[in-house]
Amino acid sequence: MKKILVVDDEPDVAELMRFFLDSLGYKTDIFLSCEESMEAVLNNKYWAVFCDYMMPYATGDNLYYRIRETNSELAERFIMITGAVLNEKLDEFVKKEGIRVINKPFKLEEIKNILVEFEKAER
Repeated sequence: MKKILVVDDEPDVAELMRFFLDSLGYKTDIFLSCEESMEAVLNNKYWAVFCDYMMPYATGDNLYYRIRETNSELAERFIMITGAVLNEKLDEFVKKEGIRVINKPFKLEEIKNILVEFEKAER
């Protein structure tokens, strides 16, 4: 069973994501901050990451760069979730790194479609 990491400081969003991803057959771990999630990244074999951009203490790009240093394959399946409409730093990061972005409020179908795309790419 593939494991997915969800990092979002909004507990309701994180729990919704866990419920949905688990219903699709994935094992999902959730964390409410980038700091908490980094140890989990080092100690688990995650297949994909969904990470909120705007969080207290660290933005999602910080987690992406840490993951890229330790697991470049996982970094290829890093999806940023954001409610930020106009954010130059986020826009620059997304363009530079080629990160997928899902805007809040999102539809669960968007998440499913990205995962299907990742699954097909592995075949």
